[in-house]
Amino acid sequence: MFRPLAAAGGVVFVLAAAVLGDDSADRDKLIGKWQQSSGDRGGGEVWSLETVGDSLRMTHSLGQKTDEFSCNIMGHDCEVKLSGKRAKVSLWFNGGMLVELETRGAEVLKRRFKATGDDALQIETIPINPGGKPEMDRFKRVSVSAERK
Repeated sequence: MFRPLAAAGGVVFVLAAAVLGDDSADRDKLIGKWQQSSGDRGGGEVWSLETVGDSLRMTHSLGQKTDEFSCNIMGHDCEVKLSGKRAKVSLWFNGGMLVELETRGAEVLKRRFKATGDDALQIETIPINPGGKPEMDRFKRVSVSAERK
């Protein structure tokens, strides 16, 4: 005997698995070293993202200044030092996009990291407090051979 409800539940399960699989693949694309594309502001900015157990290690270099921290990806606050000052960072995924919320005193900044199909990384920076205009920057993946030079 055919059970339409049971069949529908199976279809939902298969679709959910496909969506979660896509998110996981998109998340994996974020891992690596990224350098700001020429033509954007500055051009010397570099982000590096790598998994370390259940955490994500992020390194951000801008000229001589480099910040590095590890934080879970469950949205819990992590106490870090950014530019030598205490700050809180929270990381979580919204689908295949990594979201970072950075709090330095009263200043709050939100970043959204998204890997694109052309081996690029888009970072949208959204000032929360004080408010401001969001900015979009584009980065290219640094190849392993380029890092060794």
